[in-house]
Order: sequence, then structure tokens, then C-alpha cells
Amino acid sequence: QFPFGPGAERSSGGLNRERTRRLLVGRAHRQPGAMGNCCGPGMSPEEREKEQRSRDIQKQAERDYYKGQEEIKLLLLGAGESGKSTVFKQMKILYGAGFSADDKANFRTKIHQNVLTGIQALCTAVMDLGLTGETDDDALELMDEILNISEGQVDLSEDKDIGNKLSSLWRDPAIQAAWDRRSEFHIIESHAAYFEKMDVICAPNYEPSKDDILASRVRTTGVIQEEYMIWGSKFVIIDVGGQTSERRKWVHHFDACQAILFVAALSEYDQYLFEDNTKNRMVDALELFEKICNEKLFKETHMILFLNKRDLFEQKIQHTAISSVPFFEDYAAEGRPENDKDAGMEYFKDKFMEQNKTKAPFRKDVFAHVTCATDTNNVEHIFNACKAIILKDTLSASGFMA
Repeated sequence: QFPFGPGAERSSGGLNRERTRRLLVGRAHRQPGAMGNCCGPGMSPEEREKEQRSRDIQKQAERDYYKGQEEIKLLLLGAGESGKSTVFKQMKILYGAGFSADDKANFRTKIHQNVLTGIQALCTAVMDLGLTGETDDDALELMDEILNISEGQVDLSEDKDIGNKLSSLWRDPAIQAAWDRRSEFHIIESHAAYFEKMDVICAPNYEPSKDDILASRVRTTGVIQEEYMIWGSKFVIIDVGGQTSERRKWVHHFDACQAILFVAALSEYDQYLFEDNTKNRMVDALELFEKICNEKLFKETHMILFLNKRDLFEQKIQHTAISSVPFFEDYAAEGRPENDKDAGMEYFKDKFMEQNKTKAPFRKDVFAHVTCATDTNNVEHIFNACKAIILKDTLSASGFMA
């Protein structure tokens, strides 16, 4: 169960900052002689000094307030494998130092693990889905060999034979038949890009490209935090694990959070959770978004929705109708065209917007964007719009900007 309710602390950071600002500025305005021109005619030297002191106090109050506002806390939330960590990596590319040689070496190991576990998942699916008749005995023996390799047991860059075997299996008709039915088991869809270039990935001198790093998948456990200077303000960006077992940790990061960036994967409308194969991923994302969007802790927090994995969604909708998924039969009932990516995106956007149950005068604005988190230009363009909204509204709330 999501950790909201009577036991959760109420975030009052924003309200406290506003009260402090008003108090400081109010004191400045209440200083004797605060009305009128600083050097107005008829003012005695004492009055001019008091007036100048009043203005100095007000300016200092404004500087202190702005200094407090320079740190903007952005929390990345969403279900597991929605693309939160990919957005987090993009922040490092766009506003940080990028990836060091050590980072790339670590990602190389992770990518090799992704390749091996992905092919192993497909081999298991061939058996479980009764697809063994699609191939020959030699391929089945090879699948059995690959399934018996433990993670970390081989280095794909050092063992060229294993790399060749993995490439051969990816082209096998039974493996391709299993891939076509990937909604029935757990596999990372974006890793098809790895499978198509295993000769490169398994080469001894392989160095991961930016795209390879962005596509890599390692389950986030605990909390990862980075700080970036963006437009003169310090953004503290926090990524937390999205699996159900990790969500209890989120509550510790709610205090003084200016914005939540909720990431949901459009392409997962026909897939099920890794930790619960009876729970549809899109349904889980909608339920989670409803809890977060309407939580009183976030009454004054910006809610930004990234409908992610646009590229995979555009591919999938061509052969998997939204209305064919039991939870979304109403798609066709409302007369929407099947296999239409734009209609599909609008349908899921409406589904998320319907979860916003806040009422006027406290109706929460949700800023929704369709994204491809592996596309740096796309993320930069959208994040520029998001941070402009955050900064503008933060200054408006301060009283220093109309």
C-alpha cells in the first residue's frame, strides 16, 4: 500500500518560506519613514537614513528569499521500468559532466548483462510458450547451454564464441516467435537495439555509446540524487525505485518538493508487472498517478507527466490494438480508430488526466508531455518548458514577480 495517510508528515516547506518572506518584507515596510521617496524634499537627514535602512532591509529580505529559492527539488516518480532512470541519465548528459571512462566501463558490464539476461528470457519463453517446434534440436541445445550461464560467469567481450551464439539465437525463428509474444513474459523491449548489434557489443574494444547507455537497464533500489545548476538555480533531482517494494521509501523525500515528474510508459498497455504478473503495467501506473496527484502533501506541488516510450508505442500499436487489452475495451467503444498512434496517445493522456480529482479553487494543473526518454533533444526541449513553468511560478509565489 502506498505510504500516504494519517501517519505521513505534511510538507510545509513552501508555506513556511512564504510566511518568512512576507514577515521579512512586512518588517521592511513597517520601518519608520518607509513611505515616500528616499531623497524626497523636506526629509531630515535622520529620516533619509531611516528610509534608506528600510529599503536595505527589504532588499536583503528579497535576496535571502531568492537564495532559498535557488534550490528546486524535483522528484522522479513512476512505476518500475517506465523510464525514470533514463530521464535521470539525460539530466547528467544535459546539465552534468556526462559519463566518465569509469562510468562507461560500468555501463559496458551492465549492457552485457542486459544482453545475456534478455536472450535467456527469450529462451525460457520458447519453452514456456510451446514454441520448440519452430526450431531444430541444435538450436534447442544451444538455448539450454545459454540458460545454464550464470550472470557474471562470462565476459562477452572476452568470449567471442558466446557472443556468436547469442547472435545466432536472436535470429532463430523460435526466438523471434517468442519476441512477437513478448507481452506474455517479462523482457525489456528497448533491448532489441542491443540484440541487433551484438557483434559490436561483444567486440573486445567495445565502448558504449550514449544511446547504448541510455537504453541500459539496472533496477533502481534505494535513492539516487544529483544536483545541477540550471538557469542559475540549483536543481536537486531525485530518482527512486519504482517497483512496489520500493515505494515505501518515497515518503522520506516529499518535504519541500517543488515539482514531481511522473513517468509512465505508453508502450506498456499490454504488459504486466515484473513483481506481479497479474497486474497490468498501465493500470498500475494510472492507479499510482491517481494517489500521487490527489495527495494533500502535493497540494502546491507542480505535477509534470511524461508519457514515455513514444517510439515503442508507435511500433506496438501497429499490430496490438489497444481495445484488445481487457482493461481498455472502451477505446474502440468510443469510436477511436484502431492502430492510430495519435488517437492512442490522446486516449492514454485523457486516462491520466481523469485521475486528477482535485477541485476548484485548488484544482491542480497537470502538465503532460509525450516523450522518448532516450532522445536527448526531445528531453531537453520538454524539460526546458517544464523548468520555465517551475521557475516562473516559484517567483510569482514569492511576490517579487507579477
